[in-house]
Amino acid sequence: MISRVNMVIIGAHAIMANGGVIAPVGMNMVALAAQRHAVPFVVVAGSHKLCPLYPHNPQVLLNELKSPSDLLDFGEFSDCMNFSTQDGSPLLNVANPTFDYVPPKLVSLFITDTGGHSPSYMYRLIAEYYSADDLVVRRKATS
Repeated sequence: MISRVNMVIIGAHAIMANGGVIAPVGMNMVALAAQRHAVPFVVVAGSHKLCPLYPHNPQVLLNELKSPSDLLDFGEFSDCMNFSTQDGSPLLNVANPTFDYVPPKLVSLFITDTGGHSPSYMYRLIAEYYSADDLVVRRKATS
């Protein structure tokens, strides 16, 4: 069905410095389908969503995990518990991520409150909003 679409327009949770996007879960798959069918993939976000960090930075947490109860009813899968062990560890592990990372090569255009920009221009746009002092990443104290 995506071959019948003229354009995919999404909102973003954050736009990274390399032009990648932190978007709602499932958007990476939509972006891949759009690329396969030569459909433009446009990201709309305000300038407050610009993030000066790069996704390969180990201090950046790109995702949160939601409760699997949003996807599965425990009653349906109660037979997937391993009761042969004392802790009753589950035989079925479900990951329910909140966000997807969409790489910049899949994004056609960013539209912000300052206009339209290509993914390769995002680092310059972010540099206009943030000073060098803002880009210092401090490690969290471990307890």
